[in-house]
Amino acid sequence: MQEACLRAWKGFAGFRGGDGRSWLLTIVRNTCYTWLRENRPQRLAVEFNEDLHSEDVGVPEAERLLVASTNRQTLEKALLELPPEFREAIVLRELEGLSYKEISEIANVPVGTVMSRLARARARLQLCLAPQVRKEA
Repeated sequence: MQEACLRAWKGFAGFRGGDGRSWLLTIVRNTCYTWLRENRPQRLAVEFNEDLHSEDVGVPEAERLLVASTNRQTLEKALLELPPEFREAIVLRELEGLSYKEISEIANVPVGTVMSRLARARARLQLCLAPQVRKEA
């Protein structure tokens, strides 16, 4: 993040106005891809999840944590199996809440391509996660 901010600061003269968030996220994205090319990818850190730390009456704590951890691991595995461009689109849309237009600016692709990538990413996730859901039911 520091490297991305430094690049943004150095390149601020090239900013032509418009949506600053998309401009900065594009720099962050490109910085990340540069870092990934130069370094081995590290395992994703687990984020703080409010659901894991809230009280749920009726379900033993250990069992609830095990189920939540298993679900998260299954989702992370399914996301990692997606091609990078599909993963990028689904993360920016579903986790970051960006619009199709913002994603198209960040990824430097047409809006139609963003829509196609999202549809394909969702279909692949559904195929990966459907067997797991059937096991639990």
